[in-house]
Amino acid sequence: MTWSALVLVVATSIAYVVLVRAQGGYSGLDVLTVPFVTTYMLLMSFVLAASLHRGLPANLRMPLRAAAAGGLLVLGILAAFSIGLPLVLAGAMATGASVRTLRGPHLTSEALTALVGVVLAVALLVAGFEVTERYIACPAQGTYGGGGSGFVTGPFHYDCVDGRLTFSSGACNGPGC
Repeated sequence: MTWSALVLVVATSIAYVVLVRAQGGYSGLDVLTVPFVTTYMLLMSFVLAASLHRGLPANLRMPLRAAAAGGLLVLGILAAFSIGLPLVLAGAMATGASVRTLRGPHLTSEALTALVGVVLAVALLVAGFEVTERYIACPAQGTYGGGGSGFVTGPFHYDCVDGRLTFSSGACNGPGC
């Protein structure tokens, strides 16, 4: 199951890059989200690949698989309308591989480490989205505006006017909204 999840994540990463390039690339105001998502998917594939290494102690395989499972499931749900389905499937396979790795009593240090891995993988995903969503690259000419909801820090609004960025936290209530 881990191999299947790994192959599916790598294939989805490649398909995502091809899809983005076919749509004209990611040259826009939000310039870091696509590279972050691609890098995150590749990181999850490396975590899955590491869990397959025979030299790795058995008590580390489940936490690595569980971390990848958590990250892939959350990313798959967030990306449900584009690349989400294969990521949810890969996350489900990684979850199955994690459960199959579990032996003996369910509350072990290995299981607790797996839970920590899941929390860290999801926290990295949320933090990455928070940072990349707020990095706005204003073009030298023109007027653009927009905003976002933010997972943790709440909504924000921005305006770009001839290369100058005006950024405000909170919902947009001004006349240009």
